[in-house]
Amino acid sequence: MNPLSHALSRNGNNFDLVRLLAAVAVVYGHAYLLQAPDGSTDWVRNALGFDGLGALGVYVFFLLSGMLVTASFARQRSVPRFAVLRIARLWPALAVGSLVTVFVIGPLFTTLPLRDYFASSMTWANLDNFSTIVLKPVWALPGVFEHNRVPVDVSAQLWTLPLEVRCYLIVLVTGMVGLLYSGRGVALAALLGLATFLLRVNVPHLEVGLREFGEMPSGFSFWPEPFFMLGMLLYGWREQIDFSGLTALALMMVFLAFRDMAAAQPLFYLAFVYGVLWIGTTPLLRRFVPRHDYSYGIYLYGFMVQQCVANLAPHLTHGQAALVAAPFILLCAWLSWRFVERPVLTLCRRRLARREPPLATGIATRDQVVR
Repeated sequence: MNPLSHALSRNGNNFDLVRLLAAVAVVYGHAYLLQAPDGSTDWVRNALGFDGLGALGVYVFFLLSGMLVTASFARQRSVPRFAVLRIARLWPALAVGSLVTVFVIGPLFTTLPLRDYFASSMTWANLDNFSTIVLKPVWALPGVFEHNRVPVDVSAQLWTLPLEVRCYLIVLVTGMVGLLYSGRGVALAALLGLATFLLRVNVPHLEVGLREFGEMPSGFSFWPEPFFMLGMLLYGWREQIDFSGLTALALMMVFLAFRDMAAAQPLFYLAFVYGVLWIGTTPLLRRFVPRHDYSYGIYLYGFMVQQCVANLAPHLTHGQAALVAAPFILLCAWLSWRFVERPVLTLCRRRLARREPPLATGIATRDQVVR
């Protein structure tokens, strides 16, 4: 027996390992986007015929986030505490990342004179972290990466951050009205989240309409937000759900048996979600769980470092470029965790510390969040 409720308790899961693997998958997927074509393509996309490894990594982040952020609200039982912890998890590291972008990457790689670079409003717009979090603009610098395969863009991966924040707001609102404390309530909250997903809100004009389902995110065959809602639903029914390696294997075999049929894609997502959660909960992999969570740092700096590699060595193959970038990405992620993320989270938790009720329902006691 491997119940999900047990996995959501302290040190009862491998979610940091899963997040690390998902972050590596995204970096690998970006290599095919950023390096010049060399005749090779993402082997996962070739095998599946729809999503590549990078897209699957993003789905993993949203799935785990749906479970863990919902668990966080249910544990906090406080709107201010929940909001402070979410802000502390996202904003400080993002703010430092924008400073690195403007004052390190820009001056090193811009083709403009530094006076012109720092005189450009485009440079200083990258320090508007609120817009980055809410309105989807990416970091772009004048004269930087102009001749790259993806020109000017320093942080294309940030497009998922506003989606994540909007999912947080769904948790916040449904939690405020008391829906996150029972299985049926969480199911209703997830359905309300899906309803908001069906709508498309044009910010800042607040124009509301139905989502254009023919418009997929670039490189994706599905959308990330439903995986977050699925994560919420899984949290709500955590006591009734457990995971088995044999079942995970059986689901993958079913997908392989029907991979050439119309039902292949939904069958794959079923096997994929179940397999990810089995990896995240099985005691067999507990020894491989990293002591620290570097996934957000990899998310913030991966694309940036890969753009630098693509600019300096465009002749490298996709695999070579990913290997060259990897140690620098990990160094940036370590620095971000060691000097920004962990100190801020530790300070917030100490300030917000209060006596908490006994956790009889398996609610997560680690404030684990996902990008």
